[in-house]
Amino acid sequence: MKKILISLFAVLALTTAAHAQYNHALGVRVGAGSAFGAELSYQGFLTDINRIELDLGANFGSYNAVSLAAIYQWHWFLAGGFGFFAGPGVQGYIVEKHAGLGVGGQLGFDYQFNAPIQLSLDFRPMWNLFTNGGFNYGAALGIRYAF
Repeated sequence: MKKILISLFAVLALTTAAHAQYNHALGVRVGAGSAFGAELSYQGFLTDINRIELDLGANFGSYNAVSLAAIYQWHWFLAGGFGFFAGPGVQGYIVEKHAGLGVGGQLGFDYQFNAPIQLSLDFRPMWNLFTNGGFNYGAALGIRYAF
């Protein structure tokens, strides 16, 4: 057990010390809040601290929905591979036979490993316009291939 803990600590120390910048990330976000859902997720840096996130997803539970979200994010790399991001966004969705538009934002943390893997944890509140959807929110875990 002691050898396993030492090995895990060494791997974490090496990946934190050897952080590499990436330009794009492609993967999935899985989370829950107002409903359980999964999204195909793309992130692309526009500048050193600005990026766009595009998510195509489906929600399941008390209601079924398909959505497309676009989030503009300010991203700050912290120590090692850790980063913090926040920004405004819009979301188009179809819930059963009704379509709508939501506005809101997203904030969270991510970690870029020395390998081309990025993990993120975020919170996304959205206010749905033009329907009786009201306020929706979700927290999600993302895993993406960074390149």
